[in-house]
Amino acid sequence: MFGLNDKGFFKNLPFILFLSLLGFLYITNSYSFDETVREMDAIKNEINDQNNEFVITKTQVSIKGQRNEVVNKVEQLGLKESKKPPFQLKKENEKIDK
Repeated sequence: MFGLNDKGFFKNLPFILFLSLLGFLYITNSYSFDETVREMDAIKNEINDQNNEFVITKTQVSIKGQRNEVVNKVEQLGLKESKKPPFQLKKENEKIDK
């Protein structure tokens, strides 16, 4: 058995301190890793919430932009849907005299 006054204890003291340092670093690293995993989970949950909110908003905008919804809102303003199909105005090329 090794006692405090034994030469073997003091001979192995650097190795014991080295093992203590390794143990301290191991514990510190595991706490840091756990905190990082918790932060990643929180960010992942926030991303999922934002994605769900995006899908809901996109669906609402899609529904509000449908033709019949737009027609109903426009009729409330007193406007009516045109029966003529849309057409494009074309400008004829004019020659410019200099």
